[in-house]
Parts: sequence; C-alpha cells; structure tokens
Amino acid sequence: MVVCVHIFQGNAPLHAHWARTLVSVIGGAGVDIFFVISGFIIYHVVQRSVASMDTVGKWRSVYVFATKRFIRIYPLYWIVFGVACLVMVWAPPAAQPHEPLLKLLTLIDNVPNFRVYVAWTLTFEVYFYAVMALSLLLFAKRAMVGVTIWFAIAVAMLIDRGFLRFHGALLVGAFLWMAAGLVFLMPSVFEQNVANWGRLVATNRSFALHVVGGGIPAAIFIYGLVVLEARQRWIMPPVLQYLGNASYSIYLWHAVVFYAVAEGFIRLGWTGSVSPTALTALMVAIGLGVALVSYHCIETPLLRLLGKRITQPRVYRDSPVMEPSAHQSRPAERPAMSGSPGSGPRD
Repeated sequence: MVVCVHIFQGNAPLHAHWARTLVSVIGGAGVDIFFVISGFIIYHVVQRSVASMDTVGKWRSVYVFATKRFIRIYPLYWIVFGVACLVMVWAPPAAQPHEPLLKLLTLIDNVPNFRVYVAWTLTFEVYFYAVMALSLLLFAKRAMVGVTIWFAIAVAMLIDRGFLRFHGALLVGAFLWMAAGLVFLMPSVFEQNVANWGRLVATNRSFALHVVGGGIPAAIFIYGLVVLEARQRWIMPPVLQYLGNASYSIYLWHAVVFYAVAEGFIRLGWTGSVSPTALTALMVAIGLGVALVSYHCIETPLLRLLGKRITQPRVYRDSPVMEPSAHQSRPAERPAMSGSPGSGPRD
C-alpha cells in the first residue's frame, strides 16, 4: 500500500495518472498498519529480552535489545541515504533542501527528509524503540507496564494470552471503520481544513483523525489476521512472507529508486510517447528488483555480521570454556525468522 502511494507521489511523469487520487487515499492506511505490525513484533522481542534477564542479567539484556534495534535501522538507512545524495547530485530537485545533516542521519526531531522521504516514519520507530529500551531498564520484567496504552502492544498481549475470538466480525468491522476514516483523511479535506482553521490546527486534527480513523481499526485488523493464522483458518502465503522479510529494504529503497527512474524517463523522452501504465509497471519492477537485491546482498549479510561482532559476548583464547555435561540442558535454538510458517516474529 505504501509503495503504491509513492509511485505517484513526487514523480512528474505520473502526476496526471487516473489512479493517483484513489491510491493516495487507500495507501495512507498502510502507514497505520505498518506501525501496528511494528509494535506487534516488538512486543515479542521485548518478551524474549525479559526472559533472558534470568540468564544474562538486566544490563546485558537491555544492551542486546538496544544494539539490535540500532543495527536493524541505521546501517542500511545510511547506505540508502548516501545513494539518495548521489541521485540528487545527478537529478537535483527544483527546490534545494537545507536540512541539518546530523538530524537526518540520527533520525531525530522529525525534520523533513528530502533525500529518503519515507524515513519520517523511522523517527517514530527510533522514539518507540528508545521508550521500550528505557522501560526494560527501569522496570525490568515489568517493562510492558508503561507501554500497554499503545494499541499495537495491546493486540500482541491479547494474542499472547490466548484471546482468539470474534476475528471474523472484527475483520469486517475494521475494514469498514478504516474505509470511513479514510474519507476524512483525504488530501482535499485536509486542504479545506487548512483554509478554515490554519495549518497548525488542521495538522493536529489530522493526527487525531489518524489515531481514530486509522490507528484503532488497523490494530483490530491485524488482530483479526493473526487470529486467523493462530486458529489455522488462513496462513500467510510464502510469497507475502518473503516480501515481509524483505520489507525494510523495500521500504527504504523504493522511493529513492522511483525518483531516479522517473528522472530517467524524462531524460529519455518516454513520458509523452510511452503508456503511463507501462512506465508504472517498469518503475515498480526496477524498484522492487533493487530492494530485493539489497535484502539478499546488503541487509541480511550486514545484520549477520554486525550481530556477531556487536551483540555476541566475546570468548577469549585463554579463557576456560566448559562443555555442557550430559545432565546440563543445552541452550535453546534461536527462533526461526518469520518467513517460516509457525515461527516467532523476526528480530
């Protein structure tokens, strides 16, 4: 849903496409669903961190949690940011942005990011992870006490406690609720609110509408889908599981690639002679292709390398290493990634 929005957003060859308005309205709900999924997954990650406190201690658990969140977000983002800077040297925007570089690289203060403009959501992810790490540090095994007001956490807790009811009615209700909420979140409605009340008031009301019209039904929607899987009524197809595992690379790369490809269409003179639908299909194919190559060749090896170097405790050559005896239990295997059916959420 998010990718579909960005096909038309900021790409001059597709500004006049007939599907732009429809996709912009529907795709906005993808952001709300994205935040719910993120919160749902992080609940299980925190639960594993809490469970590890008995064996490695609180400080080690907090360190591993915070470090994994850091290497999950920043290294690949910095690579994409650097490529985006090069793209803008080749194809500079009409209005040259002047953002503070340090804030863009650290993803703080939610400044407009004209290089990787989807990264505004990462700012909220960074804040979210910081709150979770602080909760682990302050409350240890009761880390969920301070964050249960978030709908995504509440959904995960319901599932974790075995509440698996009313999923059919809730799925239908969430869909209708979100559809009604999107009517009030249309760009034309926002501009009308700006004209009536000013941009500050319109923006504040827009955030409130996103919570009521997008956030709450998105949480209910995700709950319904998870219950379907938990009750073996429907399992996510393998192709969608694969795209889900690659979603961070897709998220970061697609807008940058779309911008570069759209500029290429203009310079090749294709915008007036080739069907906009064909250009759209080609743009999506290139964008997804780059993202999937990144997932296999950059993201996955990078996470594996940094995870081993930073989060795993060092064993020095001269230190004694005791082999577990026959009566000692061996460490549990690491949960599989979410790409395999029935496995836990991915770190």
